[in-house]
Amino acid sequence: MRPRAAITWLMLCAIETADTAHAQGAGDCRLPQPPSVGIAVGKSSPYLELPADVVEDDGGSGSVHAGTHVAGRADLPLVGPLRLRIEGATARWDVRRTRYDPGAGYRVTDDRSIGSMSARHLVALIGIRTGWPPVCARVSAGGGLYTIAYRNAALHRPGVSLSAGIEAPAGPHGVIQADAVLHVIRTGDGYPITSFADVPTLSLLVGWAYRF
Repeated sequence: MRPRAAITWLMLCAIETADTAHAQGAGDCRLPQPPSVGIAVGKSSPYLELPADVVEDDGGSGSVHAGTHVAGRADLPLVGPLRLRIEGATARWDVRRTRYDPGAGYRVTDDRSIGSMSARHLVALIGIRTGWPPVCARVSAGGGLYTIAYRNAALHRPGVSLSAGIEAPAGPHGVIQADAVLHVIRTGDGYPITSFADVPTLSLLVGWAYRF
């Protein structure tokens, strides 16, 4: 999914959630919930460019593809339907080198992985929980610290996060969560990233949490 499409999707989710809350009033989903801790797994997809020396080949170009994303999180009640989520996560993105044949209409002659780029973050998000049981919706916003590393180079930068998701009970203390999270990392023009002041990253996650 492209970054603009992801932002549009998240905005539509927020508008739909607000409409639902207005139509349904103070349903059970808006009541305070106990603290919870959980884990989520899924895919993370960045939108960025790499410097030429990453490819180490004048006849090829480098690109970064989606990879596995693992997150640990804690949700804490604030006031009413407001909740605080603290999340730490790590992802591995596949770095690929693609070679082309100019004499054959730039046909791809080689496409292979040349390593992986790691991404980590620690963020805090404040969100509102609404909807109607058994499935509740949530929209959150916040930010935190991000690290992007490749080989011997690493960037440590701040960023912002937007999240939209749903959750449903799974047993007396369990809850299943599904989230789409857009992270926008303020990388500037620092190695191993080039050409972008911001790196948007979309994460699609499914997880389980334990409510105390």
